[in-house]
Order: sequence, then C-alpha cells, then structure tokens
Amino acid sequence: MTFVVVLSVFLIAAVVTIVNSVDLTVTTIYNYTKVMTMVIPQRDSLSVDQGDINVAKNDSATAKVIHAEGFFMNINTVFGAVPFIAVGVPTQDRDYLIALGHDKLVAGRMPIPGRAEAVLSEGLVRNKRLKLGDIVAGPKDTGGVAGAPVPVKLVGILDGPTWIAFTSPEFCSAALPLMPTFEIVTSKQPDDLPVLSRRLDKTEDLSKVQLLSYHILVEQMRSSLDSMYLIMGLVNAMVIFVVALMSGMLSNIYFTQRITEFATLSAIGIKRSLLLWHAVSETAILSSVGWVIGLFVSWGIMSALRGTLFEPRGMLINPHDMVAYLYTIPIPVMITLFAIVTISLRLSKLDPVTIIERR
Repeated sequence: MTFVVVLSVFLIAAVVTIVNSVDLTVTTIYNYTKVMTMVIPQRDSLSVDQGDINVAKNDSATAKVIHAEGFFMNINTVFGAVPFIAVGVPTQDRDYLIALGHDKLVAGRMPIPGRAEAVLSEGLVRNKRLKLGDIVAGPKDTGGVAGAPVPVKLVGILDGPTWIAFTSPEFCSAALPLMPTFEIVTSKQPDDLPVLSRRLDKTEDLSKVQLLSYHILVEQMRSSLDSMYLIMGLVNAMVIFVVALMSGMLSNIYFTQRITEFATLSAIGIKRSLLLWHAVSETAILSSVGWVIGLFVSWGIMSALRGTLFEPRGMLINPHDMVAYLYTIPIPVMITLFAIVTISLRLSKLDPVTIIERR
C-alpha cells in the first residue's frame, strides 16, 4: 500500500509540476516586463505616435521613456521556437535597464556600437545552448523568425534574474531600417510598474499602439490555461479516488487476514471503537509514510529531469513547486477516510463468537 501511495504522489506531483511549467516558462522568458513596459506600434506603423509617447511621459509614476530598436531571435519553448527581442538602446539607457533588472555582466563584454553583436542573459544562453562567440541570430534561422539579415555574435553574458538581450541601436538602424521601433517605459518605483501599466492600458490609444506588460501577459496566459487547469484537477481527482479505492480494498484484505485477532480482542472486552482506531491508525501511518517518501521521490526525479530533459527542450520546471505537493495531500486523507468507513462497517457486523468457533 505504501508503494502505491508513493507512485500516486509522484504521478500527481509530476502532472501538476509539468502543467505549472507552462506558466513558469512564459513568466520567466518574459520577466523583463517586470521592470519595463513596452509600447509597440500597431502593424501599419514603424514607430509610436508622439501623442502616445507624451501620454507615457506625462504620467507622474513614469521614470523614463526610452526610444528603442531591436531584432528578433528564436528561443526554445515547449510550444516550439518563439521570437525574443534583443533590445537596442543607447549605452547609458542599456546600463540603466541592466541595473534595474538586478543583472550584471559576468563574461565577455558589451556590444560595440554598429557591430552585429549582442549580450544575453544566462537563461537565454542556456536556452539556446550558446557560448561566447556563437551566433545568436542570423538569416539562416529556421523554425521561428529570421530576425537578423547578418549573423549576430554573442559577445557577453549577463547574470541575474532577468531574461533579456541587448544589442546596439546603431546596428539595428543600419541592418534593419524597416524594423518598427518602440518605446520602453519604466517607473520611478519598480513596485509601481503594474499600476502604471494598467493606467497606460486605459489612457493610450490602443488602435495605434499595444502594450507589452507583465500584468497583461499573465492575465492573458492564465485565462487561456483555465481549461488545462480544469482538466488537471479532474485527472487528479480521479487518480486520488482510484488510489483511495485500491488502498481501501487492501486495508479490507489485511483486516480480513487478521479477523481472528480482532475477534479475540473483541471477545475479551476491548471496545470496538478502540479496535477501529487500532486498524485505521495503521492505515493512516502507512499512507502518511508513503506520502512523505513520495514527496522526496518526486523532488528527486523532477530535479534530475529538469536539467537533462526539460530545460534543453525549453520547458522550465520547479521541483520545489509547493502547489504540486499540496495537490497530493488528499491522497493519505482519502485513504484514511475510506479505511474508516469500510473497516467500521466490517466491525459493526463482527461476531467474535462465531469467528472463534470456526477457528
């Protein structure tokens, strides 16, 4: 029974962890929107209208509005190759944004203005399996977008929590003159950026621009994942029910094998409530031990698979995901409740004299 519980805990924890990895992957890849909000022109324009720029500049919470250019490169995700933008801003603004994201240069150097070079965060480097000197993007890219007309070399690596990439605006202007430019908005207080983004979402002319902000991204993604979470909940409920049913049957089998013992104890005057407690406590202890072992097994296997199986395929998982482990709590609870019901029914019909005579 303990082995069944261990397998069930691992199954449920793994399913929840993998489903939650979609949320974790998206919010990690685009976590630069936690420190900046991008105002992007609609498809029929190559730049943000000055009126929309002024709306952002005139907000009291705005710290800076930075004019930016960029090119796209492909990164790996569970959905396949998706575009990720390398931002081209002046040196002073680049250093400001790097500091705002709590990042720092740990290898190589910054791009030289005008050259086909880029600096990437460590997360992006791992995702694309790059090293210094490798090509970040180029005209031969497949599976997503061909974002750069010439090969762009990786010259620096950033260490920090933010997934972000930088190039020089001079290179973007020369190599991609028809690439739309955009504006980067930051807040005076980093914690105020969500409020500022929501306000801009209401005041900007959304027929001319669109906003890329963390709160919009998360709301859209989690809304689209509602059905997946519903399916996950139903699957987990069915697994828990089946495991509880199987474990309850096992408890009944063990109880039947020891029926003479319980009949003897009942015959010498032991209360049936005490007998019930004795039988159920064994089930509770076994299921609890299996649950604890299952947590460690789940953590160990998911930790081992994170770097070898999931991350190389663009799926970020968290082996320490407490939500996944919370989903497993009903397993020992349901097994114990099922045992209480079934064993109490058997004890209520127990005739110790008949059982002892048969023996």
